[in-house]
Amino acid sequence: MILYPAIDLINKECVRLKKGDYSKKTVFNKDPLKQAQIFESEGCAWVHIVDLDAAKGDESKNGSILLEIKKKTNLKIQFGGGIRTSERLKSLFDLGVDRAIIGTAAFKDLNFLASMASDYPRRIWLGTDVLDGKIKINGWTEDSDKDLDNALDFASKQNIGGIILTDINKDGMMQGPNIEMTADIASKYKIPVILSGGVSKIDDIAMINEFEDKGISGLICGRAIYDNKIDIAEAIKILGNQDAQN
Repeated sequence: MILYPAIDLINKECVRLKKGDYSKKTVFNKDPLKQAQIFESEGCAWVHIVDLDAAKGDESKNGSILLEIKKKTNLKIQFGGGIRTSERLKSLFDLGVDRAIIGTAAFKDLNFLASMASDYPRRIWLGTDVLDGKIKINGWTEDSDKDLDNALDFASKQNIGGIILTDINKDGMMQGPNIEMTADIASKYKIPVILSGGVSKIDDIAMINEFEDKGISGLICGRAIYDNKIDIAEAIKILGNQDAQN
């Protein structure tokens, strides 16, 4: 199972939010490249990067960060935030992003997801952010009009790599992940799912790892790493081989 340490970007700084609330921002590192290099030195093969400026619809100045990380590390980049056009997607792949997460644009137009998945087979993942059973879009600031089950049923039949599932109630709260929801979705739709939100201690990692055969292919961890609640080397020892996969 793959560990995806998280870098959330606002104005070129590495931050974490609580429940997606932009007013509850903590800056953890003013140099995201150095943070990525730390992750690589500790044994990670991937980094999960979210452009929170772009996700909210604001102008983003974070593109240079992606290029630096790609040039100055060997990490594979899983990237999301504000990917709403085919042109934006192409520019990210041209920068060297290995995997792109489409959320808002997909839930506004599922045919856009299908088209991009056809153009970039298995390199598109559906970013599914859920709050109390409802899909949230535009940086978690709005509800989608799409039904969760219907949307995931459609998506699972496209040529996507899988689903990145965030339980917003758990995100940044350090209260444990929603493993049951994640495993249920992976099992129901027969598609790889990466768990996001709430991973707060090494026991959570061990528990999630037990569900790999249910379709949970990886987990995203942010605040617990920054708060030194989870040691990356210890986590990787539990999860096993981190060889990068597309």
